Amino acid sequence: MQSLEQVTEQAVQWHQPLTTDEQEVARVMQICNACRYCEGFCAVFPAMTKRLTFDNKADLNYLANLCHNCGACLHACQYAPPHDFGVNVPRAMAKARKQTYTEYAWPKPLGKLYERNGLTLSVASALALALFLVLALISQGTLWHEPLAGDFYAVFPHNTMVVMFGSVFLLAILALPSG
Repeated sequence: MQSLEQVTEQAVQWHQPLTTDEQEVARVMQICNACRYCEGFCAVFPAMTKRLTFDNKADLNYLANLCHNCGACLHACQYAPPHDFGVNVPRAMAKARKQTYTEYAWPKPLGKLYERNGLTLSVASALALALFLVLALISQGTLWHEPLAGDFYAVFPHNTMVVMFGSVFLLAILALPSG
């Protein structure tokens, strides 16, 4: 259970001035709320209709994280570019969502990695594959046995898989109380 100080701090954070990306989401949601043509397309639009205004940072972040960038609303929207309103829900939500990933990441220093997510993903994938192969090599002594016969566990033993994915599970468990 959260203390009164934590709840107060959250309330103050939610009522901070909106960033440029959040202002764009608010503008787009105002137009969408008036039109409501896309109401049944995804979870964003029914959640949007439950709000009268879009000046609350927490509401805008919530709506941005409901969007999965499928693009169905963009292709159906009568106000999408080249219209003067220029409504592009997926782009506005993606920018705001990236901002929330950076802002609410745990541990906090990892939030900066979202600013360069292409490089981060490439390096992390290469390191994870290298670690996986090294663990398999350590546990087996070699990566290649003569008669593999399609046996996945001959290359990557069960215990290696348990160590790799168990560590990720433990990290997730550690992250739960901080959220």
